[in-house]
Amino acid sequence: MDERKPGPGLGLRMVLAGLALVVSVPLLAEDAPAAAGEATVEPMSYDKARRAAEASLRLHPGTDARYDYRTLWAGNADLDGDGRVEVLYLYTANESSTTSARLNELVVMTALADGDPRGQAATPGKSVYDDETYALIRAAGYADDSSVHVPGEVESVRMDGDRISVTFSSEKGSRLCERARGKASCPPDGRHEWIYRWAPGSLTRL
Repeated sequence: MDERKPGPGLGLRMVLAGLALVVSVPLLAEDAPAAAGEATVEPMSYDKARRAAEASLRLHPGTDARYDYRTLWAGNADLDGDGRVEVLYLYTANESSTTSARLNELVVMTALADGDPRGQAATPGKSVYDDETYALIRAAGYADDSSVHVPGEVESVRMDGDRISVTFSSEKGSRLCERARGKASCPPDGRHEWIYRWAPGSLTRL
């Protein structure tokens, strides 16, 4: 498969957005002492969260129409209070068509259970690429649980319990807008803060 590079205009905006996210979204605090009787959450580094996201994105090797799937940001938080963190990440891809909507997906990953089918190839041994991909997913210990499209340039992501607050900027005509029946469906121009609630298997806007 030919290696492709991001377009010149898109790359800079993504780098800037990624830097803003890294600065504005602190990783799970490792130094805060646990209160008496409170479960201690196992800390996770930014690099480990990103590796988990990148392993999952290998499930999208790309086509001529959509290619170069990549992580823009990754973080982690204990969204359900069970003492183990969930991984969150934002990803996009390049589009060969200038009229199709561009991916801008916020994903919640959950820990793999023993024998979890999300960590198993459908036909082991048939594809070296698939076998390697699922081996990386199992090594990371996480797989995609649920996702949502964000129709604008994401500025920050904040986590508080099972709530995820996403701040983004919307612009008329942006390819980040979702398209329904061939027409763009965007929020009004400007800055927005949308709140999502996560529950296993669902990520719902409140």
